[in-house]
Amino acid sequence: MPPTYSVIIPAYNAQAYIGEALESVLSQTVAPAQVIVVDDGSTDRTAEVAAAMGAGITVITKENGGPGSATTAGFTAATGDLVATLDSDDIWLPQKMERQIAFLSQRPELMAVFTKGETFQDGESAQPPGAGGQLDLWTRTTMVYRADGMRAIGGMRDFPGNLGELIDWLGRGRELGHRLHMLDVVLALRRLRSGSLSDTRERERMRGYLVVARDALARRKQRESEG
Repeated sequence: MPPTYSVIIPAYNAQAYIGEALESVLSQTVAPAQVIVVDDGSTDRTAEVAAAMGAGITVITKENGGPGSATTAGFTAATGDLVATLDSDDIWLPQKMERQIAFLSQRPELMAVFTKGETFQDGESAQPPGAGGQLDLWTRTTMVYRADGMRAIGGMRDFPGNLGELIDWLGRGRELGHRLHMLDVVLALRRLRSGSLSDTRERERMRGYLVVARDALARRKQRESEG
């Protein structure tokens, strides 16, 4: 029997994008067992728009805490064998989950798989593969993680500027011996827009990455001191 998967979408003031993101999830050639939108204290209609997409979508609302705490709330509610995450303004291509599930099923030594993606500018229509800038998307949008591995790592932490939570979380997974893989195929589209989590132009927001690096170094020194 093929593994089931839960989808977690942390969202903050994403009413303009969440519908398109959910449509891409619901259009997968292998259907999800569970779709969870975590509304992280939005002041717009994000939760309402998500709930209107269908009875199969669970909407969790919480006080604003950041993308890490929102993703963690989804982890807690997830019941699938695999956990797939998606940023609320990005889009999956229809065969994304089918391809990633098949790959993980063939490679039991791997804990997670990511894919390449292409970018498009906010305000433009999402284009098919070959139309935008291609890159390795080591991001929430393409991550598919085995649920037992996810639970072994624990929750995501939030950092200054709401950046660095996934880098920190994946780093903690690697410290546990988790192996990750990047599929050499474009299976997602990443929206580029000012003020989004993918926008790292503001210098102050980059402090999160510095904290992540500092904490990783501290954990390494701790392991070395323990022999």
